[in-house]
Amino acid sequence: MRPMNNFRKDPEANNLVAAYEEQFKSGEMAFFEEKAYFKIIEFYEKDHQLDKALEVADSAIAHHSYSADCYTRKAELLIGLGKEEAALAVLEEARLYAPMEPEIDLLWAEALAGLGRTTEALALTETLKDMANQELLSNIYLVESIAYEAEEQHERMFYALKAAIDLDPANVAALERFGICVELSRKYVESIAIHEAILEKDAYAAVAWFNLGQAHAYLGNYEEAISAYEFAFVIDEDYEEACRECAALCFELKQYNKSLKYYHELLEVFEPDSEIYTAIGQCYFYLGKYHAAITFYNRAIQLDPLNDEIFFFIGECYFKEESWQTAIHFFEKAIQVEDQREEYYIALGESYRKTGRIANAEQCFHQAIEVNPEEGFTWMRLVTFLLETGKVEAALEFAELGEEESGSVELLYSRIACLFTIGRRQEACFWLGEALIEDFEMHRLLFNMLPGLEQDSDVISLILTYTD
Repeated sequence: MRPMNNFRKDPEANNLVAAYEEQFKSGEMAFFEEKAYFKIIEFYEKDHQLDKALEVADSAIAHHSYSADCYTRKAELLIGLGKEEAALAVLEEARLYAPMEPEIDLLWAEALAGLGRTTEALALTETLKDMANQELLSNIYLVESIAYEAEEQHERMFYALKAAIDLDPANVAALERFGICVELSRKYVESIAIHEAILEKDAYAAVAWFNLGQAHAYLGNYEEAISAYEFAFVIDEDYEEACRECAALCFELKQYNKSLKYYHELLEVFEPDSEIYTAIGQCYFYLGKYHAAITFYNRAIQLDPLNDEIFFFIGECYFKEESWQTAIHFFEKAIQVEDQREEYYIALGESYRKTGRIANAEQCFHQAIEVNPEEGFTWMRLVTFLLETGKVEAALEFAELGEEESGSVELLYSRIACLFTIGRRQEACFWLGEALIEDFEMHRLLFNMLPGLEQDSDVISLILTYTD
C-alpha cells in the first residue's frame, strides 16, 4: 500500500522542513531538537523520499549522539530501504545507549527476517513475548509475519497478523500488511469477517475499510467494495490508495461519470501524475467527450513524454472525430516509441484506409501479423480488408495461414466466406458444416462478411441441420 502524507498540510512540519532545507542549501550544519528531527524525517518518509529522510537521521545522530531513538529511527529507514546489514550495525550502536530496550531487539529481528535469517528472527521474537505489553506483543506478531512471509508460509503469516490485530486493532502497520497477506493467501472471505468485526468496534478505521473494499472487490461484490473504499477516504481524505482503487473499480464497471468524480478528487487533494490524467482521459473517451479526453491525455504526455499508450489514446480520439490525418500522426508516434503492439498497426491501417491510402493500410495489417501472429484478430483484420478490397484469392490464402497459426474459428468462417465469394460452393459448404460443429453461434460472422448468404437456401438449410 502506498503511504499517505498528511504532513504537507501540517504547518509545523512544513516550517521545520523549510528551515532544514534552507540550512542545508547554505552549507550550515542544521541543528534541531530531537523531536523536530523526527518530524522532518517523517515528512520525507511519508513523501517517499527515504534517502532524504536517512540524511536527516544522520544529522540527528550527529547532534544527539547519545540518543538510542535517533539510531533506531535510522535503522527503521534502512530496513525500509532493504539495507538490513547496515541497519544491524546501527542497532548495535543503539544497544550501547539502551541495552534493555525491547524495541531495538524487535527491529533487530525484523532486519534478520529481511535478510532471510528467519530462524534467528523467530527465536528472538519468542524471547520478547514474556515481558511484552499488549501493544508490543502486537508488534512482535507483526514482525513474525514478516519472517513467515520470507519463508512463504502465508497461512502462518495470516494468523500472526490476525493475532497482531486482535491485540491492537489500531495497529495500522499490521492492518496494512494484513491487506497484502490476504492477497497472498486468498483468504478474502475470512478477511471480510475480520474487518467487519474491527469496524464494529471502530467505524473510523480507514485501513480496515480499505482492506474490506479489496476483499469485496476480489469476490465480485463490487458495490460493497465501492462503498468500503468511499468510507476509507471520507474518514481519511489523504487516503490516496483508497480513492484510486475506487475510481479504477468504477471505471472497470463502466461507471465513467462516477469514476471521473473520484479521479477529480484525486487531482484536488494530491499531486497529479500521468496515470491519473490518463485515466481521466479514458473516462471522457468512453463518454464520447473526445475533446476533453485529448486535453487530459496531453497533460499526461507532458509528465510522461515517452508513453506510447497515451499517443495511441490520443490517436483514437482523433479517429473518432474523423480527423484521420491527425490520428495517423499520433498512431505513428505510438509506434515510434513501441513497435511491438499489433493494435497500433491495426489502428494506423484503419486510418490509412479512411484516407484512401490502401497500400499503406494493407502494409500495416501485415505488420500487425508480424508482431503477433498467434492472435486470430490480427489475421482477421487483414483477411477482411482483402475481401473488402476485392483481393479474394489473397484473402483465402491468409485465412488458411491464419487459421493454421492461431487455431481461430473466426478464420475458418472467414475462409468459408472467401470460398463462397470465388464460387467454390461445395468446399465452402463442407467447411461450414465443420465450423458449425466447432462453434455454432459464430456463424453470424459469415453473414456479417457476406450478407447475401442469409438468403442462400443451401446455407440456411445447413445451419438448420445443426440447430438444437
